[in-house]
Amino acid sequence: MNRRAFITALGAVATQQGWNRLASPGSGLAVNPLQSQPVTTSRYPYLQNVRTDRASILWATLEAGLGQVQYSSDGVNFKTVVARSRFFSRLDPGQPSHDYVQYQADIAGLSPNTDYVYSVTVNGAPVQAGGDLRFHTAGPGPFNFLVLGDSGWGLANQTTEQYMIAQRMLGERPVPAMIIHTGDICYNPDGTYDSYQQHYFDYYAASMSSVPFFPCPGNHDYLFLNGAAYLAIHAVPTDSVPAADRGRYYSYDWGNVHFVSLEVMQSLDQAVSGNGPMLRWLDNDLRSTRQFWKIVYFHQPPWSTGLNESDPVALKGRAFVCPILENNGVQIVIGGHNHSYQRSQPQRNKTFVGSNVGTNYITSGGGGAILYAVDTNQPIMAFGKSAFHYLRTEVRGTQITIHAIQYDGVEFDTYTIAPAPAFSDDPKVTPVTLSPGPVAGATIRIIGRSLAAEETFLCTPTPPTTMAGTTVTVNGQPIQLLYVSPTQIYALLPFAVSGNITIRVTTANGFVERAI
Repeated sequence: MNRRAFITALGAVATQQGWNRLASPGSGLAVNPLQSQPVTTSRYPYLQNVRTDRASILWATLEAGLGQVQYSSDGVNFKTVVARSRFFSRLDPGQPSHDYVQYQADIAGLSPNTDYVYSVTVNGAPVQAGGDLRFHTAGPGPFNFLVLGDSGWGLANQTTEQYMIAQRMLGERPVPAMIIHTGDICYNPDGTYDSYQQHYFDYYAASMSSVPFFPCPGNHDYLFLNGAAYLAIHAVPTDSVPAADRGRYYSYDWGNVHFVSLEVMQSLDQAVSGNGPMLRWLDNDLRSTRQFWKIVYFHQPPWSTGLNESDPVALKGRAFVCPILENNGVQIVIGGHNHSYQRSQPQRNKTFVGSNVGTNYITSGGGGAILYAVDTNQPIMAFGKSAFHYLRTEVRGTQITIHAIQYDGVEFDTYTIAPAPAFSDDPKVTPVTLSPGPVAGATIRIIGRSLAAEETFLCTPTPPTTMAGTTVTVNGQPIQLLYVSPTQIYALLPFAVSGNITIRVTTANGFVERAI
């Protein structure tokens, strides 16, 4: 039995077990859902902010009451979380066409890399689901994630490309860890509560019940009350984000990847004018992570061709965001906005470089909105196609492969990135130092990018010469390693060196060497 079949079966058991617990003596709950009044589901349960130790589950009903989630990793032993609720009135300006109550249950204390099943109730009555009620927490090891953008055109029939993409994403095997949305989640009307229901939740409900969406806002998402509906329906990470900006931009880890979602309308404008913290936050956030991969996504891509290539927001991102990304060794930047698939030439310091050296800029804006042409003759363009599509991204240690999948299932681009180690090229940084000098027992410090697969250190009488897949040699002789991470190495020189000194760092993706 495969994992999805197992979890589906476990979910059925979990639901029944959960309802039995509600009715059991001493459970602390007085209502048996099998005997209670049914509730009217307005929005199926959907996952948000799934991490190693937490997850949020949201849903909406027409009725107010006590919202609860029961969850379990084995289908037998259940815990209960009470949801907080928020009432939305059709009488308020710009609100939905009917009154409803939105619930949010925040689950903490979860185990990493673990399958969970859950059930959702209001006043003890089960809430109808759009798909499997299950989720898998983040953890170490390989994983896949999907990317789509500019999806919310919202023609409600089963022959549209948006619908066909939604169905192909639902059928992805293995089940993706998460789905990134690069913005413009809904159009016609832009960014309203009803539009999100019709053009977002109605299309992806079957996936959203078991796979978390991690979005960024697009310009169409902000056209209604400065993104009020977008902010209300999502529960994204808030760690380290200033309170006034929470929900607009954020970061999180999954496996060995550090993801950053930016908002490049209001927050970027404020930061550029000196009245907002997003750019300072971004630089500090990227400097702080110890993950091997750094992937940043925001709606208006800084490098793309077509209708929106000279978008003022894109130009502002190019001038103010890209230097921060490239200086901090971000390997992949994903955008939308130009309704197509594009892969730009990798860059570093305004120079075209190899994919394993520079920052790779990808545009994925073919999720369902009307397509734009791609100008493949421009020097910046490595590959492009005007096609309805999504991306399947496979993270395998220090290698990532991106597959561009057309709405009909045809794969039209495959791109692999395996960052090679590099010494820092920051003129303010000395990339290699020996203290006190090239003598036995000296400490060697190396600063750079992609230097090791993960942060590792060992306290042993005899330090190893290989750590996290990294070795360092001095004039061809391996030296002992004290600490390695993607950005720094501390090593021990067990012998004296005279004359020329060549230091080489080797990983699974290649090597870099330097004479000092």
